[in-house]
Amino acid sequence: MKIYIEEAGAFDLPSGPRPISLVLALIVPGESEVEILYEFLRMRDTWPDRGVAIRGDDLDESQAAQVIQLLGRYQVLVNFFAIDLAAHSDQVIDDFKIRRADGVVANLTAEHGPEMAADLQALAGTIREMPNHLFVKAFLTIELVMEIIKEAPLYYAQRLPAELGDIAWIVERKDHTTTEMEEMWTTLVVPMSESYFTKKTIVGLAGADYTHLDARYGSTVETDEKELGGHLEWLHEVYGVTQQTPSSRRIDARLLLSEQHSFNDSPHSLGLQLAEILATILRRALNDQLQPPGWENFGSLLVRKHPPGSSFLQPGSAKNGPQGLQGHARKVCLTLYARSKPMLL
Repeated sequence: MKIYIEEAGAFDLPSGPRPISLVLALIVPGESEVEILYEFLRMRDTWPDRGVAIRGDDLDESQAAQVIQLLGRYQVLVNFFAIDLAAHSDQVIDDFKIRRADGVVANLTAEHGPEMAADLQALAGTIREMPNHLFVKAFLTIELVMEIIKEAPLYYAQRLPAELGDIAWIVERKDHTTTEMEEMWTTLVVPMSESYFTKKTIVGLAGADYTHLDARYGSTVETDEKELGGHLEWLHEVYGVTQQTPSSRRIDARLLLSEQHSFNDSPHSLGLQLAEILATILRRALNDQLQPPGWENFGSLLVRKHPPGSSFLQPGSAKNGPQGLQGHARKVCLTLYARSKPMLL
């Protein structure tokens, strides 16, 4: 499967109106990717003023609905995290950023070993020094990646289990340099996700087929490095994480995120073009810049989450979800939830 990651909207905190921005992932099964991209090209050729790369801002309601309808015929999966920047000040972001950095090293002890301790200290330092607009984008991207790792295996193990044995990440680099995007991926996304999944268990479904995922990205305590084994014991003592037996299996998040990842531009990737169109459709919908016929079936590409609206984040607040949204954005949120698809077959 290919996981295309795009962003939509500005992530800085200027004065004046600050619309909702988001980071979105489009997951395309490898078995249908060629057919999906071919159908997208055929559809694009029927639109007037078509260019090398169609942008979501260029589409009218009818064209936006066509894209959603096309993808809805396949087992694609869309996930996103959004933020209403109008609800945040620089001070709020600063405080949240420092708390996140402090949390990385809050329980650091000699039991970690010098190499792991140095890595955690470096990670905390990176977070503290990031400009706020990059931190907000990184925060949403990390939340998105962790959600994908939890959601996609559960979804595809029931439907297309072979897809879990070949996972590639393609990230839009926008107008940034590859170095900047790679640095965010390697210094924040990968280590934060790896740290998260050493503390959290990925929920599995009894009877679903995880053989392809385990064969490619699984590991056991016996195959883990000695230092990581000691870290897992420490997690058990400090956080109460279930202690694993020698045969217990877990997902190697670093391998999953690092083995196949690339940074590209939309004009050179039809998959990223589709992800950009979806991200822009959703951004326009949330900011009341696209009429309902263009976005009302967007929820059919999403898996239903509880509570509704949990993809709308407010850093440092307990108001994530629709109760933290107002007006038109709340209406869109509830419509997405009502039309989303169930996780279980």
